[in-house]
Amino acid sequence: MDESTRGFLAQAMRDALASCGIDHDEGYIDSVISQIDKDILRAHVATAGDNAEEPRLRISSSVLQTPPASPYEGRGSYRLLQARKKNHANQAGAVKRKKRKQKTAKPSEDSGNKSTTQESDMNSAQAGSQSQISYSVDQEVSHRPVEAYFTNYRKTHSLPVLQLQSSDNPVTDSQVALPVSTFPSHQLDSAYTTKAMASILIECLMVNSAIARYGHRTNLSPTRTDPSKIRKYVDEIAEYDYEQAVRTIQKETALTMGRGVQNRCNETIFWKIILKGAALVDQTTLPPAKGPADGFTMAEKAATKNFMAAAGYGLGAENQRQCRIFWKNLFQMREAGIDKVLYYRTKEFDSYCKGYPKTAEISLVDAIMSWETQYRPFIEQLETRVFRLGQGDLARLCDLESPHVMERLEVSKSSWNNAGNEWAFIEEKESFKDKYLHALPAEVILESQNNQFLVSEFERDKSTFVFLVPQGSMALSVCSIVPVCEGDFLGIFAGNIRFSEEFNVKSGICSPIDNLWLDYSQVTGTLNQMMVSEPGGPANVRLHWEVIHDDLGTDHCTSWRVSVRATKSIMPFDPLIRMAPRQEQYTLHLSPENAKRGFLEGCKDN
Repeated sequence: MDESTRGFLAQAMRDALASCGIDHDEGYIDSVISQIDKDILRAHVATAGDNAEEPRLRISSSVLQTPPASPYEGRGSYRLLQARKKNHANQAGAVKRKKRKQKTAKPSEDSGNKSTTQESDMNSAQAGSQSQISYSVDQEVSHRPVEAYFTNYRKTHSLPVLQLQSSDNPVTDSQVALPVSTFPSHQLDSAYTTKAMASILIECLMVNSAIARYGHRTNLSPTRTDPSKIRKYVDEIAEYDYEQAVRTIQKETALTMGRGVQNRCNETIFWKIILKGAALVDQTTLPPAKGPADGFTMAEKAATKNFMAAAGYGLGAENQRQCRIFWKNLFQMREAGIDKVLYYRTKEFDSYCKGYPKTAEISLVDAIMSWETQYRPFIEQLETRVFRLGQGDLARLCDLESPHVMERLEVSKSSWNNAGNEWAFIEEKESFKDKYLHALPAEVILESQNNQFLVSEFERDKSTFVFLVPQGSMALSVCSIVPVCEGDFLGIFAGNIRFSEEFNVKSGICSPIDNLWLDYSQVTGTLNQMMVSEPGGPANVRLHWEVIHDDLGTDHCTSWRVSVRATKSIMPFDPLIRMAPRQEQYTLHLSPENAKRGFLEGCKDN
């Protein structure tokens, strides 16, 4: 729901309640609109497919807007509704005008047919709406088996039992069933918080990617503001040799990213500066306070106006009010110890804070503190992962260095590889090349060529946000910390490529080509630790064989990768589940001992 639609809907609700003489508050309107938008967003995620026009993680997506203030009592229709009724007795009324008599037209047969047609159209429309609702409810069935399997899996493996959505309440015709998170302790409380937190995680990825690519930079020279000097500096860069020009552009790019982060951090101390200015205001020059108390003194309001004028902000009354509230909230968050969320805050986060209802059960600072508590460990892991990826850690060995992973997983670094799938034996690679000297069958190559969800597309690549999440004292779950849509790329399923008739029924993954399979008994990775359902059981991801794109168009294709892609929408911290192709593999993943060594055979500790 965009900003204008939300504003119009809020104002329409105010007018409707006022016209009926019903007392209301902004908290009630906010809660109703938030629930409506939450249902819309969840329905979009549940039904999003390959042709979705806009993914959920677009930073440019519309965000929550501060609802306009309600009219005061003495304004417009509110004044008329609450005014005392006057007594107009013994007063001359308006002269009544005589109406001309007109002949009443008799209904014709055409009109009767037209009425009948309209009734039939209305009935068909109602029937169509009922069929659409039942279709949406039927779609929920595809999500519930995963939740049921996850519950049984937890009970079987003595893992902590999590509370799922109760099925006692049936879904009515007017209610659309939506997928729910199986991790309520991590799940955010609404669609707005999900969107805001996802944008913060993406900002963390972008900032640290720039740091990893360009390094930490410090600019001690003053920033150029003179247009002539800016043009002169650009002309100088154009005359540099290639290496020097690239280094200069890298430095400027890193500094630009740093300036953006610096500006956001500066806003967290604006209110402290304003308080210092309020102490210098002459109290005798201030007008008396008017209206209900809003939590600000007249000195603070005057100091805010002076600060905004000096800093170049607009001085409109509404802008002053919003800036006062927002800057004070940011400062209180900073004083409360909120760090990571404020460091990577985005426009979506700012809009969420500005639209946070005053009548909420918990304060805004407490709500954001819960975000900080839940997401700070994962933000720190994301910072480390992105920086190490920039340094060449494509295998993501840093995942093994997390304390909660080291306690639950005993895998040597030599057996950990998330970068790709290599051939186990060079002889088998040459044998495969000899047999498939010419191009592979068209149906195998075209599946990768025409795949619209390429890894290079940022919005479809969620692999950076997939982590090993601790569950209890012994278990690990593979989860994404951002929302996932159907078809999203989640990473590489680790293992060695084999071309042999000696197939491993426990640790083997078949390919579309005879005798070509993946063996993950000697190499494992993050996604290899995901939950496994029995053959024919529920799943929310699938394994997909792909030809490396650099090899397409050559005489032979020997480079492969086995990717993991989502088969349906997945909420943050919902576990990834794949279906085992055989019962032997399902049995392998039932053992906690096998899970502790990463499902490897003959694994040695570090």
